[in-house]
Amino acid sequence: MSAPIPTIVLIVEDNKAFSKALREFLALRFPQFEVHEARTGGGALEKFTRLQPRLVLMDIQLPDMNGVEITRRIKARTPETVVIAMSMMADTHIAEKAQSAGAAAFVDKNHLFRDLEPLIARCIGTSATDSSPFNE
Repeated sequence: MSAPIPTIVLIVEDNKAFSKALREFLALRFPQFEVHEARTGGGALEKFTRLQPRLVLMDIQLPDMNGVEITRRIKARTPETVVIAMSMMADTHIAEKAQSAGAAAFVDKNHLFRDLEPLIARCIGTSATDSSPFNE
């Protein structure tokens, strides 16, 4: 019997501490995920091409590129990839731009650990484990 194929996830986030917290959250809630990280838009596009992730968690503000543009490029290459855009700026305009570029959803980073799990479950049809210190 072979092991199930893991869901590959790419976190695109320039803030190391935030990226680490997000990685730990995913490891606890979605242990079936194989999580990779990129700190820049260029790095994200390179890793995306190499890894072909099913899910991308995309920061909007990156040092070298805009997350909306990276989302647009990813969706042009593989429309079936699910991109969830993230930003500290909970602005309707930013959310609309991200979704018009192909993001399946937008989440305010201030509520990320509350809102992300149900978004992932809805967007890619997977469930999380029931034991987590992040439950509220």
